[in-house]
Amino acid sequence: MQTQFKKISILILAIVLVIGCKKDSEFLTEVRKDGLTTDNALITKSQFDLALNTCYRQLQYFYNSADGWTDYWHLGVNFDVAATTTIYIADPGAPWIDYTKINPQDGQSSKWWSWNFTVVKYANTVIAGVENKAAKLTADEKNTLLAEARFFRAWAYRNLNIAFGGVPILTGPVAEPKVDFVRNTAAECNAFIKQDLEFARVNLPIASVVPGRVVRSAADHLLAEINIILKDYDGAIAAATRVIGGSDGSYSLMNARFGARRNELNTTRGTGVLTDYYWDLHEINNTDYQMGNKEAIWVAQFERAVPGGGVAYSGLGNWMTQGRAYWSRHWLFAKAGHNNTAADSIGRGASFIRGTDYSNWKIWDNAVGDIRNNETNIRRNYYFNTNIAPSGTQPAFKKGDLIPKSFMTAAEDSMWYCYPNWTKFGTDKHASGDFIYGYTKDQYVMRLPETYLLRAEAYIAKGDKTSAAADVNVIRARAKARLATANDMSIDYILDERTRELYGEEYRMLTLMRLGLVFDRVSKHGGAIQSKTVTAKNNLLPIPQSEIDRNIGAKLTQNPGY
Repeated sequence: MQTQFKKISILILAIVLVIGCKKDSEFLTEVRKDGLTTDNALITKSQFDLALNTCYRQLQYFYNSADGWTDYWHLGVNFDVAATTTIYIADPGAPWIDYTKINPQDGQSSKWWSWNFTVVKYANTVIAGVENKAAKLTADEKNTLLAEARFFRAWAYRNLNIAFGGVPILTGPVAEPKVDFVRNTAAECNAFIKQDLEFARVNLPIASVVPGRVVRSAADHLLAEINIILKDYDGAIAAATRVIGGSDGSYSLMNARFGARRNELNTTRGTGVLTDYYWDLHEINNTDYQMGNKEAIWVAQFERAVPGGGVAYSGLGNWMTQGRAYWSRHWLFAKAGHNNTAADSIGRGASFIRGTDYSNWKIWDNAVGDIRNNETNIRRNYYFNTNIAPSGTQPAFKKGDLIPKSFMTAAEDSMWYCYPNWTKFGTDKHASGDFIYGYTKDQYVMRLPETYLLRAEAYIAKGDKTSAAADVNVIRARAKARLATANDMSIDYILDERTRELYGEEYRMLTLMRLGLVFDRVSKHGGAIQSKTVTAKNNLLPIPQSEIDRNIGAKLTQNPGY
């Protein structure tokens, strides 16, 4: 053993001496041994497909990364449609609860920056690889791959440009260390985005057999929004019309029952409550176009037990569970006889997120007949789980009685235990009896009603309120709601209809920022703390301070007020 140890010691000493004899420059020179570079890693079609899968993988992080309200922030949480429940939050003075605490060190702004630039990085890697002469691709394959990558790049820059107001444009991979980025203007970014989308919309396939794969309609849907930003309202109408009118494929609103549960007459959510086709839209296995859903344009994939379907907590199965975040903790309402036991009918909500009075009540004024507001689609009624003895002026209640408002006397009763649960975020049939993670469905990124509302918005900007009302009424007629008139048409009405139809689906943060209405809408409709602390500067996010500090070769300008 001693002899062996001596031999090893001599060998190590020899290596150290050899290294010590090298010049510093030689020692610090990094030499790749595997020969793998961006020039030779992407050659075949299958390799490019795998590379593009990283973009889809990154998309999943936008919905499933932290198991809390932050997963759904961009969908409107702590804006006008929803707020974190301050009873649950330990620090009511945290950023995005108290807007005055939002600053360049804010984790949400930093995450939005890095997530989207990660998509840009992956997309640019594919674009550069396709243009490499060594790539073994047909002309059609090159155009299709370029279209898919350029769509992702456009989508990420749309997310960045609206939120931050002009960011550095990267047209290719950053192969060397770079610390001198400068911000392009918002106008330059929009022009760059439009150029990518114009290419994507003519080169993406009209249909795909692969659920969640980007198709032509997604490019035109996004192009309609970008054209509105550019005040090219005719271009926006034309792009939306290609989706609605059939040029980009066969799309239509679902007006009849569909999916695996289409023959069910009622649910356990309430005695005699009928299910309907709007409810079908949000049930497990119903969200993809390939499942027969003709209004699904682009859908992030999360189905349970599907390889690659989830990105976090893999030991619990693939999951994206809005129900856990958005649904109330009724199962913990001991005062009403509940005993810490979850059930299919009520789930196991965590009360992270509660709709505001605006989304839960105000937008439903005069909504008689609107199926989106019935007990099937927004559960407002909760029931006692045991007999409750009388106390003082409070009468006795029996198990199964409706819990009246008069019973809910403490703040947590309506802010935590019993608030309206939008059933699109949960289910009454959890997979494998798993009430925490058993609601796992794919997530809409783009759905046809939003295309109609984008076109209606463009018509309003052109002064054609009659055409705008016609588009809005396609959605309202499907919902059996009172039809709108031309005089009803305004941006506020469009935002209301977006909430009624797309709450928890649309990127509400970006919609409000795009319209410059974060301050206006949050101050009017936001949560108790948010509405009092929001200011005009919050129409943009702060540039992350970490990015400014690293960029030592040039000035990365901060947004005003931060």
